[in-house]
Amino acid sequence: MYRLLIIVGFTLTIQPLLSQDYIPSIAEDSLYRLFEQYQVMQTGPQRGELNIAIFTYMQENLVLPETFEYRFDSLRKRAGILESGDGLFRIFTWNIPISAWEHELHGLIQVYDKESNTCAVHILHNGIEEIPDLIHSVTGPGMWPGVLYYDVLRKKKGKQVYYTLMGFSFHDRWSDKKIIEALHFDENMNPLFGKPVFNTPEGIQHRVVFEYSGDVAMNLRYNPDLKMIVYDHLEPIEPELAAHPRFYAPDFSYDGYKFRKGMWEFRSDLDVRNR
Repeated sequence: MYRLLIIVGFTLTIQPLLSQDYIPSIAEDSLYRLFEQYQVMQTGPQRGELNIAIFTYMQENLVLPETFEYRFDSLRKRAGILESGDGLFRIFTWNIPISAWEHELHGLIQVYDKESNTCAVHILHNGIEEIPDLIHSVTGPGMWPGVLYYDVLRKKKGKQVYYTLMGFSFHDRWSDKKIIEALHFDENMNPLFGKPVFNTPEGIQHRVVFEYSGDVAMNLRYNPDLKMIVYDHLEPIEPELAAHPRFYAPDFSYDGYKFRKGMWEFRSDLDVRNR
C-alpha cells in the first residue's frame, strides 16, 4: 500500500520502501516535486516542514542499495550529485535562495558497502559559522562547511585513500568563496572533511579557501593536461584594499596545486594557454 506525506497545502503519494516493490523512478519524481515546492515556498513553518520531509524521504530511499547506481537525473536541475568514481559514495548538495544574497546550503552523503550490499546515509548540517579555524580543522557531518561541490579527485596518502573536493560557497552579500578540501572516512566509514594535505605558501592546511568579490567569477578546476588543480590568481582591485577579500578579483594569471607524494603542492604563475 502507498502512504501519503501530507504538509499543509501539499500532499505527496509515497511508494512503499520494500525491495520487491521499489521503483527508483517513482522516488525520483516524488523528490523532484518536493524540491520544486521548496524552491517557491516562502519562509515559515510550512517551509521547515517541507525541508524535514525532503531529508526524511531522501534518507528512506538512499539507504536502499537499489538507489546507489540510479542517476536521479531530474534532481540534478536542483541539486549537485557527485560520484566518487570508485563506487564508494555519492554526495548530494543543494542551495535554497532566501534572498538575493542569502542561501540555505544542504547536503548528504550516500555510502555504499559492496560486501554487505547496503547503503548508509549521512546528513550534512551546515556548521560554517561554528568552525573556529576553517583552514586547519577536521569536521564531521554535523559541522559541515557548507559547500556546493562540483568535482572530486580520488587520491592516496600512504595507504589511506582520500577524495579532493572542489566547490563553491555563498559567503555574504559582498563576497563568495571557492574551496578545495579533502574528504576521508574513519574506521567506521563515517565521513570527515578536512585533512592536512595542502602545502600552501602559508604552510600546511586542511583546506584551501579563496574569497573574492561576489560581482566576479573565479575559475577553479582540475586540468587533466597539466595534471594539476588550476585556478585564477586573485588580487585586490586597488592595493589599499588588500585587507578586504570582497574587493579581490582574478588578475588573468594562474596558480595551482600539483599532486606529489600524497600532498597537493602549490605552484605559481602557470602557463595554461591552449590547455
